[in-house]
Amino acid sequence: MKRPDASIVVVHHRGAEHLFEALAALDEACRGRLAAEVIVVDNASDLPVAELLRRHPTTRRVVADRNVGFAAGCRLGAEAARAPALLFVNDDAVVEPEAALFLAEALARAEPDVVAVAGRLTDLAGERNDFSDGFLTFDGHAFQNEVGKPVEALAGSAPGEERLFACGGLMAVRRGEFLSSGGFDEDYFAYLEDVDFGWRQWIFGRRIVAEPRARARHRGGATGEALGAFSRGYLFEKNAFATAYKNFDRDYFAALMPSVLAAFLTRISEMIAARNPGAAELATDPWEDRQRPSLARRLFGIAERTDSSVRLDDPLTLAHLRALLWIHRSQESLAAKRQAVQSKRRRPDSEIFAKFPLRLVPTYPGDERFDSEFFREFLASAPRLLRTTLEEIFVGVGK
Repeated sequence: MKRPDASIVVVHHRGAEHLFEALAALDEACRGRLAAEVIVVDNASDLPVAELLRRHPTTRRVVADRNVGFAAGCRLGAEAARAPALLFVNDDAVVEPEAALFLAEALARAEPDVVAVAGRLTDLAGERNDFSDGFLTFDGHAFQNEVGKPVEALAGSAPGEERLFACGGLMAVRRGEFLSSGGFDEDYFAYLEDVDFGWRQWIFGRRIVAEPRARARHRGGATGEALGAFSRGYLFEKNAFATAYKNFDRDYFAALMPSVLAAFLTRISEMIAARNPGAAELATDPWEDRQRPSLARRLFGIAERTDSSVRLDDPLTLAHLRALLWIHRSQESLAAKRQAVQSKRRRPDSEIFAKFPLRLVPTYPGDERFDSEFFREFLASAPRLLRTTLEEIFVGVGK
């Protein structure tokens, strides 16, 4: 059997009707244009296999024994792939007819140090921007640029422009380099795995470029809906911390990690205090209460409380606390991963972030304290951070 020029990997967990729409678009995009195989990673889904084989008989199905997440699902697809070029496409993304060919050709003609090519995602109508570029914040979070902005109003970009990372929903990558560099970190499960991968490639001396003519219409939200707010918030926070911890070089680590920790603790403290009514008990002064018992307790001989029960039930607070516990329990593996990344470093962060400046984006309760004297001291030795608001990022959302 002749080896295909590209292997298109689609990880699927839920929403078979969206998957079939995505596969139909891929069939059309490859027909007469690109010799490609399509691999569906069945991530413990409810996929009707008989219908899949009837409608897409040439599609290969790789079965995961459980829902291993997007990151590990991509690895399963990469390991099964037969082509030297991988294309990752979300199962709720409908590619335009030339998209797969544009990505595969861009990767094939790119210079050897280019490891991946980023496509572009729009909303399902193809009218508003979803992903054309993105950036990293000082604490390991990442955002797309100008989400929701009308496509025709976006600043023009040319094939070959450099990107810090490609969106995992539509990208091409050299299979050998993807696997040898660790691929997407499987501990991430979902979210920020593509950001971590992209930054890591720049650290290793490689590059990522854009192919803006490769476009897909993205439904979006399927992963988030399946996970729910609690799990989604947990993944965002633990993955953001891991991204910063593993990848900052020694100078940037010393300059920024104290502020990463200060931001994390400030957010948790603000959420506990403001979003959980039972947490008011934590604000009492136990020594003062013992010294000055209430009048009712003195008059009626009511015993002073020797313990109290504080119940935290806000999903955002619990997600952050769960992430904090994951970090605590993962210290050894995080340290080992950091050592592995830094041992292969070929490019300093000062060079990387001269191209792609880090941002400071107030996002969570407590982030208004970024402007306080207390927090500014943590950033005293930090490199220049571009201040950006959520309104500047989500420019067309809700319009």
